[in-house]
Amino acid sequence: MNQGIIAAATLSAALLAATTASALYQPSPGEALFDARCGVCHGPDGDERAPKRADLATRTPAQIIDAMTNGSMKPMAAGLSTDQMASIAGFLTGRPAAPAAPAPVAAQPKGPAPTIDQAAAAAGIGRGNPAPAVQPADKMCATHPAIRATATDWNGFGKDTIGTRNQRGTTLNASNVERLKVKWSFAVTGGRYGQPTVVGDWLFLTTGGGHAFALDKNTGCVHWRADIQPSRTSPVVQNIPGMTPSGWVLFLGDRNRDVQALDAMTGKPLWKTNVETHPRAVLTGSPVYYGDTLYVPTSSGEEVTASVADYSCCTFIGAVAALDAKTGRLKWKTPMIEGNRPTRKNAAGTQMYGPAGAAIWSQPTVDPKRGSIYVATGDSYTEIDAPRSDAIVALDMATGKIKWHAQVTPNDNFLVGCNPARPAINCPLGTLGPDVDFGASPIVHTLPSGKQILLAGQKSSEVYGLDPDTGKVLWETKLGTGGALGGIEWGMAADNRRLYVSNSDSGRPAPANPSVSALDPATGKVIWQTKAPRVPCNLARCNVAQSAPPTVIPGVVFAGGMDAWIRAYAADTGRTLWLYDAAARTYETVNGVKDQRAGSFDATGPVVSGGAMYVIAGYSGATGAIGYPLNVLLAFTVDGK
Repeated sequence: MNQGIIAAATLSAALLAATTASALYQPSPGEALFDARCGVCHGPDGDERAPKRADLATRTPAQIIDAMTNGSMKPMAAGLSTDQMASIAGFLTGRPAAPAAPAPVAAQPKGPAPTIDQAAAAAGIGRGNPAPAVQPADKMCATHPAIRATATDWNGFGKDTIGTRNQRGTTLNASNVERLKVKWSFAVTGGRYGQPTVVGDWLFLTTGGGHAFALDKNTGCVHWRADIQPSRTSPVVQNIPGMTPSGWVLFLGDRNRDVQALDAMTGKPLWKTNVETHPRAVLTGSPVYYGDTLYVPTSSGEEVTASVADYSCCTFIGAVAALDAKTGRLKWKTPMIEGNRPTRKNAAGTQMYGPAGAAIWSQPTVDPKRGSIYVATGDSYTEIDAPRSDAIVALDMATGKIKWHAQVTPNDNFLVGCNPARPAINCPLGTLGPDVDFGASPIVHTLPSGKQILLAGQKSSEVYGLDPDTGKVLWETKLGTGGALGGIEWGMAADNRRLYVSNSDSGRPAPANPSVSALDPATGKVIWQTKAPRVPCNLARCNVAQSAPPTVIPGVVFAGGMDAWIRAYAADTGRTLWLYDAAARTYETVNGVKDQRAGSFDATGPVVSGGAMYVIAGYSGATGAIGYPLNVLLAFTVDGK
């Protein structure tokens, strides 16, 4: 038979078989629900910030269910039964899922916590928090020496109250950094957010799995563990005489928008204050302590409600709350937007509101010289003008009164899922985006002349130098393409001479520039720039975005990437001094997990104290890099000693 006829016949048969299979195919209940409720963001043509099905498949059914019952997907899951949520989780993960249980109030810890109950962990979902397939077991410390502050401490997300991420108190340097090796590792349930704090020989950590830990920084053994609501904030530890027998207090924020104070020596609760009642609000930025006051920023998950037809969007407004550190009493609270009001109705007849947005998802910065607090705000959620969105805002420390604001991107109106080709029902009217929040904390920097400048980085990939007295923009430097997952995401670092900036540009078109750069703080001039190299892909999706905040020590800049590589760069030239692939091996953790896997770096950065560098590997985010039910805290020292 003619080969062309054979080929045509074969093709016809294949097409008939495919058509028949398509006609016979019926999606499972879980797949149908996923397509109807979640596809607008998580489908192949969905929002670039939302993880796709392949990424969600790396998570456990319990994590998927927790996101729908307690987390960011709660609005989309409204009205679903527990069996329906379980069917979605089963479809995404390929594993059977037990229906979600309501989340009771977490039990209050009393002194050092016992070893985790392995049988309870095997039951799936406990305390309303996601349970991993393998639950680590705490290895308790034999002794609990007093906490003693040292010059090598790293306290809070930015290391200090002016946000420099600059550690001078370390024995690590450019000559020995190439010998860094993992000394110990610690498996962390949902540990993708809470960057550690180190005070003396104690390391403090909060997790997305609903725990707060106090560890020995040298060995990783556990002084205590407190069961809390899941937390995304880095803890802050202070000595406040009279609050505890030792005076040491730990402050943290949780998923319920509560700020808590715990005895830092025991984990015993001292007080709890709710700083925001909006049901879609969340605390992501670390609080900052100064004087007798705790300054707390509020952020939001309301941005993901674009496709929820019966949701009255949008009513969340970012704010700063000032709390009395001893009692938790609210001193003042300042919103970033005024005048939220009814505006129009969406196509389903649901009442809409505006203006809204201006979330604050980074640590505030304290400027005692001027009596100011500086915060960086996110985008607007509606078409109603929000002049303090995408802005740097200065507030009076004592009263919360706004001194000035500098908006750099007006009309950045955006909700996740508002794709012009597939508009959702609650999308802002008119032009959308470009979704270029400020996610990095501002840095107060003193120039050689003695003059001070305020440094800020935006998701647009722009870096700004501002006058801290007026907010006037003094210079502006663009480092890449920028966008929803581009630009400066989570933070910058600065020493006496240079500003160090990690630029994400995750999946951005040319001229995308995932890189680490050093800038002159006085002028914004780029001194050096090192682009992220293309490396063998060892994750579900290869992504070289540099979105994690950098850290600087004398002579060295550390920065991690979404590709699971962390590198040390020479601070003066950008030359790579050391690199480590966290996903190339598995770890036997201090708390008993064998073959623990690690993954990408994002949202939190390296913490350096004494002769050690601590970093969380395994972030599971919107950009497709693998995250695991258990993430891992890695402790690096010279030669692993």
